[in-house]
This record gives sequence, C-alpha cells and structure tokens, in this order.
Amino acid sequence: MHHRHASINEHPIQASERKFFWDASGPRPDDHPGLSELGF
Repeated sequence: MHHRHASINEHPIQASERKFFWDASGPRPDDHPGLSELGF
C-alpha cells in the first residue's frame, strides 16, 4: 500500500477550516459547485 487515505471523525472541524456552508440536514444547494468543480 503506497498511500493510505482515511476519513476519521474523531477531531471536530473548526468553522475556519470548513469549505462548505449549508444546513447539514439538507442536500448541497443547486448553485454551489460540486467536488469536481472545486478540484477535489
């Protein structure tokens, strides 16, 4: 294994580190770019 990528939720994300801002209970807004458009 050359690279190991993990998504671990044990450390909270600070507001200053967030890239996406909308209500967590809803889907991504239609006018917000997706991950591909943002280069992820």
